[in-house]
Amino acid sequence: MTAQIGMANAQSSGAVNITGDVFEIFEDKRQAVFTGAVVVKQANFTLNSPKVTAFYGAGGASDMKKITANGRLTLRFGAKTARADFGTYDPKTEILHLTGNVEVTEDGTVVTGGQLFVNVTDNSSRFVSDPNSNKRVTGTFSSGN
Repeated sequence: MTAQIGMANAQSSGAVNITGDVFEIFEDKRQAVFTGAVVVKQANFTLNSPKVTAFYGAGGASDMKKITANGRLTLRFGAKTARADFGTYDPKTEILHLTGNVEVTEDGTVVTGGQLFVNVTDNSSRFVSDPNSNKRVTGTFSSGN
């Protein structure tokens, strides 16, 4: 099982559709914030989160610096589902970073940890234990039967 969830892979696969109960733009901070049952969809992935913030540069929406998801988020891509308390995606480095009670499931396999780093460039994933607790990375693998 790979922990590649697909959020970043999908980033070059067409338009991103974001819906929420409230949408606020803070031009002075260069932030766009969606709150209230936020759903982000692009190509084959869906992200659900209570709050999603996009940080952009002088070029506006086409100059995206970082995207964050706050609150217990769920990210679905194909048969894979990831859950975490917080997520960050950096389009420049193409690194997706999930933190806080991270859990990735796929076809009966479950991997948990404190943090998950997904490098979209080389399609690699790295789970890390929670530095604030004694919880270690744990994998439960299905035999396929």
